[in-house]
Amino acid sequence: MHTLETSQCADRNLRCFTIFRAFFSARFYYPVYALLFLDFGLTLEQFGILNAVWALTIVLSEVPSGALADTIGRRKLLITAGICMAAEMAVLLLATPGAGTLVFYLFLVNRIISGLAEAAASGADEALAYDSLKAAGRELEWGRILEQVQRMTSVAFFFAMTLGAVVYDPSFVNAALNTIGLDAQFSQSQLVKLPIFLTFLSSIVVLFSAWRMHEIKQPKKDLRETLGKSGRQILAAGRWITITPLAFGVVLCLMALDSVIRQYLTLASEYWKTIELPIASFGLIGSGTAILGIFTPRVARILADRYSPIFNLWITSALVLLGLCGLALVIPIWGIAPAVLLHLAMQLMNYHSSRYLNEIAPSEQRATVLSFKGLSTNLTYGITALLYSGLIALIKVKQETDPSAINSATEATVFTESLIWFPVYFIAALGLALALHRLRFRNKTFH
Repeated sequence: MHTLETSQCADRNLRCFTIFRAFFSARFYYPVYALLFLDFGLTLEQFGILNAVWALTIVLSEVPSGALADTIGRRKLLITAGICMAAEMAVLLLATPGAGTLVFYLFLVNRIISGLAEAAASGADEALAYDSLKAAGRELEWGRILEQVQRMTSVAFFFAMTLGAVVYDPSFVNAALNTIGLDAQFSQSQLVKLPIFLTFLSSIVVLFSAWRMHEIKQPKKDLRETLGKSGRQILAAGRWITITPLAFGVVLCLMALDSVIRQYLTLASEYWKTIELPIASFGLIGSGTAILGIFTPRVARILADRYSPIFNLWITSALVLLGLCGLALVIPIWGIAPAVLLHLAMQLMNYHSSRYLNEIAPSEQRATVLSFKGLSTNLTYGITALLYSGLIALIKVKQETDPSAINSATEATVFTESLIWFPVYFIAALGLALALHRLRFRNKTFH
């Protein structure tokens, strides 16, 4: 029976859900992500290894976290996500730039905790909010609620990207302080932790919003039984994908596209620095490309309505290849253009993959199929990050770089050479995906 109490509970949970999603997703260090790692004294090889650890942590934690959400409750998983977010930022605040091996191990701990936080929050926030609406008999509001949450998350993302880049730029910070009459001069090393500290403050908001949520009582479930069931569902979804031509093609090609685009995205701030853009502009660029999300879904829908999946794959792949070739040219300032192509391709890819899989997946397997998609792309991204780390090591050997003589200029040269291999990797990965599909289904395509 629906009561005023359940409706009020739903309203509170929805407010908390909106705050949780916005502050958990929008992090102040995103616009300077790769640059921050390197400014702490890490190498590009270590950066690749750390990203691989983060992705593999999510892969290994995804099924157990889902089972825990069904047994101990979603609210507790969200509180755990908030605690993990605070802990991962606290670990970085303890790190001292240039402290060598210790910095790497602190970042390693950070990446593991961050992966656990992502897995704990994944789906649990939406599930709790939707269950609250359902208990109040207001399920029909869910579409409007999701739209509001996405809008607020976009606003938070814009704010975090802009402010995060600005506070990382010593020239901008010093000029702003001088404008208001404060005679202070900060160096890059003194500002390196400021985006981390701001994100730590966000984690407190995340934890508080999770704590204020109220979970609708669910029947107790056995953890071992739930873990077994979750594992069997993932395997069943995997088997269904391997016998369905369109689903198999979508997942294989998504792994090829997603891995190379996400590898670029993690290195974006180093790329902006290489093409001679001021640090303060990094956030504005990130916010500007995010605005594409307002227009791209409509274009993607028109393409999906009018053309076949294989045609849309070629369109998206062409954008990725053009973007990667443009990145490899490292054109000062105007190098922004190929990066925009990659952002556009990623939004097309996300729309088409979700639409096609949702349309063909059996209703009883739909959520698990989408979970399998997430597991597969994170696994591929982790492998790609390790391959990138190996590539950087090989380039340094080729250049006969003395490890003790590594500096920012050397890293920049190595990074620039590594960009040449991105289109090569993409052609090989996409070719392998298409070959595997043809081998599995012979003459069947994913039209």
